[in-house]
Amino acid sequence: MLAARIFKTVLAPALVLLPSPNPSVERDMTLDIDGLQRAECEYRGIVARFDELTRAYILQAYEDGQLLRWQAQPSPYNPETETLITAVFTAAGPKESAPVPELAHLRPQSRAGAGVTWRYSKLATVRVAPHGDLAHDAMAVFRATVDSFVERMVYAPGGGALRAGPDPSAPVLARIEAGAALLVEEERAGYVRVRQPPATAVGWLERKHVRAVEKTDGRDH
Repeated sequence: MLAARIFKTVLAPALVLLPSPNPSVERDMTLDIDGLQRAECEYRGIVARFDELTRAYILQAYEDGQLLRWQAQPSPYNPETETLITAVFTAAGPKESAPVPELAHLRPQSRAGAGVTWRYSKLATVRVAPHGDLAHDAMAVFRATVDSFVERMVYAPGGGALRAGPDPSAPVLARIEAGAALLVEEERAGYVRVRQPPATAVGWLERKHVRAVEKTDGRDH
């Protein structure tokens, strides 16, 4: 009996001092959400913030897609340094099939309360990775969009006259500076209909005045 009393007297304070097997992680998640939104993703020289990438995915992939809120929780993998950050959105349905066939089945299932989740880490350096199929789908859409964008990009080595129509007598709308990057919207009769990002106005430029961005002197870059 005496030994039991001594054991209880020693053990009770020790149990109070032992750490919880699942310690709660207390940190300001709004800072992680802000950090994720500002973090940048780069593909083929095109850079986009994850906030922009996520919002563009919701608008591009879904009918009536609308971002409802951002929410965050400690990652179960590394709760001290990682956060799972989700863009919760609602949508009436998918617009088109996914760029990656393996992900195509996800979009019809996405309705109110769906979410694109990113794994955000601040250990040593900021790192962002897709967490879940919708985030992988968002990355696939971003890459497909960039691929399409780059394929349409040209530049005007010596500049040129941007005209209202594909005709040398058409009124000049503006002068394109030498080296200006342009997006091709249409091609007709030796002319290309282009716009200069971020402007939305378009005009016609002689095809001989532009060259593909990815090809210089016959070599791919």
